[in-house]
Amino acid sequence: MTQPIHAYFDQALRGDSSWWTWLAGFWTSIVVWVFASAILGIPMFLLMGFADPETFNAMLADMMTDTGETSGLMGALTGAAYALPVFVILLFLLRDNFSGTARKIVLAIAGLFAVISFAGIIVQIVATPEGANELLADFIPKSAGVYAFMLLTFPPLIIGLWIALKVIHKRGFKTLMTAHTHFRWNRVFQSMVIFWIVAGSLTLVAHIMGFNKVEGVFDGSKFFLYAAISLMLIPLQSAAEEIMLRGYLNQGLGKYIRNPWIVFFITSAMFASLHLGNPEAAEGAANGKLFITMSSYFLFGMFACVLTYIDGGLESAIGVHAANNLYASVLLGYDNSALPTPTIFKTGLNADTDIIFTVLTLALVCLALWKFKKPLIVDTAGLPAETFK
Repeated sequence: MTQPIHAYFDQALRGDSSWWTWLAGFWTSIVVWVFASAILGIPMFLLMGFADPETFNAMLADMMTDTGETSGLMGALTGAAYALPVFVILLFLLRDNFSGTARKIVLAIAGLFAVISFAGIIVQIVATPEGANELLADFIPKSAGVYAFMLLTFPPLIIGLWIALKVIHKRGFKTLMTAHTHFRWNRVFQSMVIFWIVAGSLTLVAHIMGFNKVEGVFDGSKFFLYAAISLMLIPLQSAAEEIMLRGYLNQGLGKYIRNPWIVFFITSAMFASLHLGNPEAAEGAANGKLFITMSSYFLFGMFACVLTYIDGGLESAIGVHAANNLYASVLLGYDNSALPTPTIFKTGLNADTDIIFTVLTLALVCLALWKFKKPLIVDTAGLPAETFK
């Protein structure tokens, strides 16, 4: 009997699953996300200026000073990040107009342009001024619009992946979501409820035992607007991260690395590295506990992979991720949070005890979801015959 995780990995065998399609698909999704983020960043920055002009101008001046003069090479790469993707897409669309050596040359040029543009994106990310994340965290509590536009930068990643699946891999988007015959919405909601029950219970225990005291900070003048934005957009933000990391990258690596635990380690490490810019990481570094802080992100990514292993799909992973972020943005917040929204309760950060409660929470959630799981009915339509040998 095929294990659920292998049934999920085997969904990658549908359509075109050549090595170059995975690189092209990843590039496409990232380019769509970068372009959309740049566009959405314009109104977000305008809202920052309206919310607190004096602070915005002062922090912006500090960021520009810290950035200094951009070298010619870095400036060229940054420009390439936005200019070259247009030529890559045109060459890809025109490839059938060429044949033989000419076709190979066209595709080679497209590949070269794609590599240069991706290098430009990496340079742009690495060269982001140190105060950028602090600036965003400072203005989210001041403007619900800034919060909304920040969350809206994540759904374009889903759109980019949809384009990659449709145009490059030539397979349905559902095959990236689950190996089941249909996407199990009931499993998503079940995982959210279970997470909230477990997390709420352990938060109460931690408060009673004095590990992490909780205080009420409810402010009705701000809470309801931010809560509405969170309820609408946090699930999309969480789903985007899961579909990319636990979905696309897990399937792509799983095609070449059949041991799922090696794949899980790689994508969980990537998940943790993507959160190095979070305020929690900065506080952990300041307190000499960066490793412990980042371990929490790594373990969260690993537990999300375990849920994918159990289900043969992303349903539980998306549900738990969304439930965790909603819990932190609506119910229980803390200082230096990546989601500094008005919440009902507030607690403090303690890296030593937080990681213990994180592991305990996720372990109990995984155990409960494993207990309540139902058999995976694999969607085999369209899979190659060798899959079942």
